[in-house]
Amino acid sequence: MKEKNIKTYNMLGDIMEELTKFKSFVKEHPNFANYIKNGKMTWQKFYELYDMYGEDSSVWDDFKEEKKSSPTLTDIVNFAKNIDMNKLQDGVNSLSKAVGLFSDLFASKEEINEYTPRAVYRRFED
Repeated sequence: MKEKNIKTYNMLGDIMEELTKFKSFVKEHPNFANYIKNGKMTWQKFYELYDMYGEDSSVWDDFKEEKKSSPTLTDIVNFAKNIDMNKLQDGVNSLSKAVGLFSDLFASKEEINEYTPRAVYRRFED
């Protein structure tokens, strides 16, 4: 009976070792997470591919380099639809206030007159 537990432990140890290797493989290719976020893949599917083909297979070529494409007109329209105009207006107002504050701050420094000392022989109201 002890022998059976030892074999199970070895299998579990092998699985944990493979899982650790998979995690380090995924860390080398952080763009895999984008496929998960977009719903195109799951971690389970990635692990199954890793288990079947290994790290050096050509299966990974499609996933390693994320294809970059220029945005289409539909993408731009969808982006514009998702903009909250109230938040955008609040941001513009905040930026406008900050620019006004800085311009007032720098303008007031220019208007400060230089101190001219009073003659020693004169008093305050003379």
